[in-house]
Amino acid sequence: MKDLLMQNENLITGPSLNSQIDNPKILIILLHGWGSNGDDLIQLAPLFSKHFPDAYFISPNGPEVCPQNPFGGRQWFGLDINNDGTINRANMPQKVSAASEHVLNFINYWQDKFSITSENTYLIGFSQGSMVALECGSKNKIGGLLCYSGSFINNKHTLTKEHKIMLIHGELDETIPIKSMIKAKSDLTELGADVTSHSCKNLGHSINEEGIEIGIEFIKKCNI
Repeated sequence: MKDLLMQNENLITGPSLNSQIDNPKILIILLHGWGSNGDDLIQLAPLFSKHFPDAYFISPNGPEVCPQNPFGGRQWFGLDINNDGTINRANMPQKVSAASEHVLNFINYWQDKFSITSENTYLIGFSQGSMVALECGSKNKIGGLLCYSGSFINNKHTLTKEHKIMLIHGELDETIPIKSMIKAKSDLTELGADVTSHSCKNLGHSINEEGIEIGIEFIKKCNI
């Protein structure tokens, strides 16, 4: 069941859910939101594992302690807060890029460990985790990106239809408004990616059963 990844000075770590087989064929990495940690998003793994019994699920903790939630909260990158409480996004592209390097090293480590190809590797992100997932996925071709309640920060990489992306967002999201998903879909499509999206009615900044079911179907289609 849930266990702690081996400690490594240069490798982010977090909880995992092992499949029932010794040699998994699919690697699914879940990236949590700002101020949360891997224990939060790994809770999705049992729901997905019913449909992907040959998968290995890992939910790493962000590389930084979250100052606003120092008791177990992590972040992929820090937020620059303006005096009026809004977020200054000027340095966000560089921060997302730096955070993605931690995740890419993590992906490479576990791909090598299980001899799993990039085509059989999937990223599931929520909020800030979705931003990092999109950055990783635009730098490298992997099996698919499933992004909940996030946004696309960088838009410099030319993509192809092999970049399969599903964006899911709550219509009532006040933390990251749904217009961020609409813009992300437009930007990613313009860059050449294969992007689909879904908006969940009466949902705020969260993941609901509807979103999980759609996400499962997305990975099934990518895995054909």
